[in-house]
Amino acid sequence: MRRVSFRLPVDDKEELLDALMPLLPAGVRERPLDGGEVELATTAAAPPPRAMLEAAVGRPLGGWREEEVPDDWRDRRAMFGGGGFLVAGRVLVRSPWDPPAEPGVLDLVLERGGGGFGSGSHATTRMCLELLLELQPSGGAADLGCGLGTLAIAAARLGWAPVIAVDRMEGAVEAARANGARNAATVDWRVTDLESAEVPLAGLLLVNAPPPVHARVASALRADAAGAPRTDLPAAGPSAAATPALGAPRHVIASGVVPAELEAVASDYAGAGWDVVATRAEDGWSAALLEPRGA
Repeated sequence: MRRVSFRLPVDDKEELLDALMPLLPAGVRERPLDGGEVELATTAAAPPPRAMLEAAVGRPLGGWREEEVPDDWRDRRAMFGGGGFLVAGRVLVRSPWDPPAEPGVLDLVLERGGGGFGSGSHATTRMCLELLLELQPSGGAADLGCGLGTLAIAAARLGWAPVIAVDRMEGAVEAARANGARNAATVDWRVTDLESAEVPLAGLLLVNAPPPVHARVASALRADAAGAPRTDLPAAGPSAAATPALGAPRHVIASGVVPAELEAVASDYAGAGWDVVATRAEDGWSAALLEPRGA
């Protein structure tokens, strides 16, 4: 296999790609560079020659490099990356086949499996991580709809404890549990359907889920504010210890909704006495940090 890489001006990239893509059936990977340029790379057994690509765009292709690379995509990922996502310069979410994080960056290694969501490649997960990084860890956290476990693992590694994570898909929870072990994160993983089961509350609630789940969480917060008794989730097994106290709710990080849905979701939380204090928007999705009114 051979890997070809070259540079294009960012402002001209889309127009030039229209001419290049018919010649690059294997697709391209992009990497932003300084100076208003972007690096494009493609891998194929026999990539088109440089002269053919330059003729297609009508200009020289700067930074041209062509090299032999391993046939196995995992070995190529280990050399060049391409699957990791750096969040706020502080957390790298990557696959086991991507290069590790630089010193001083929290390195989260996630492997897909079990149909779980949230490997870090989706905007909702990244925005939740950005908002999480703005909080000072203090007390317990609950990841409600944990998918592959990214948010729960990040919270545990950042210092939130204890951490509980639930999802209705057993396969996703199994994958999340394996990811937690891979990252040495202490998390209590549970299979729970939040549309019908008890909603666990904690000092930090991570809710990257559809609007119906947010409505259930808001209802639980409303009941908690009214002084309704809180019932911990049952222990994970006959001999397991009871769920540790997760603390009084102080923060909710909410995502999994598009901008048109955020207003209704925020209204549900407002009815429970919670207000939006920060928002994010990316790729057609929204996220918000909410805190108790007057906190």
